Amino acid sequence: MAGGRERLQSQLDLLDPKGPPRVELTYGSIGDVEGPVEVAVLDSSFNPPTRSHLNMLSHAAQQLGFSRTLLLLAKQNADKPVVGAGLTQRLEMMQAIAESAEPAGSMLCGITAHGLFVDKAAALKGLFGSTSRIAMLVGFDTWIRIIDPKYYENDALDDVLRRIFDTFEVVVVSRDPSSASNLDDDMSIQEQERLVQQVPADITQKRLHFISIEPEMSAVSSSAVRKAVASGDSGTVRSMLPDCLHAYVDAEGLYMEAAV
Repeated sequence: MAGGRERLQSQLDLLDPKGPPRVELTYGSIGDVEGPVEVAVLDSSFNPPTRSHLNMLSHAAQQLGFSRTLLLLAKQNADKPVVGAGLTQRLEMMQAIAESAEPAGSMLCGITAHGLFVDKAAALKGLFGSTSRIAMLVGFDTWIRIIDPKYYENDALDDVLRRIFDTFEVVVVSRDPSSASNLDDDMSIQEQERLVQQVPADITQKRLHFISIEPEMSAVSSSAVRKAVASGDSGTVRSMLPDCLHAYVDAEGLYMEAAV
């Protein structure tokens, strides 16, 4: 474990947010792939990874026909400080999930120093190649942040979105509004889909998708897991946290303090 953690920390240290956008694989390889890579990417803070993360990735990969998946962690997100698990701990949890994925070798893990979506788009294309087919999964609450003009200078949002959809497909996944701080509590899944579809077709190039997951899964969140661990609610922890992570979270003493 110590040696693996040192390797992960070294990979983190080498990523420069001021340098060109790139993704560094921390688990898995694409060296054995013949032809263009086809991969569904879940970009999240993984603090911790949850059953919902795996459920949405599985749904999207099956519906859109992807045989490989990637768990992607940003070293620096646009508006999320590092609290709870450290970045190396999150990468270790991601790897534990990837190691248990079927078929073996189908799930990759990666890290990037860039938090903005458009930078991640460029980094993924650089990793997988210009002919690759990439779909980026985001929760609806994250999509709302991506299209928020406050993150872009000089009214550049439309140009940024065009660059994104020139690079890959985007899959927006429904979210339970009660578990997302930036959504109205009464926002329905139908309203979420309507807002996603409002992006003009000349920008999306028919590469923007919306999928709805089971209500019980859309209510599962990393923050809910953190609160359950802190309060000693083992039943909720078991229902939301993948089995392969239970022992790790206990051994590392994660999330024992009041959740944030």
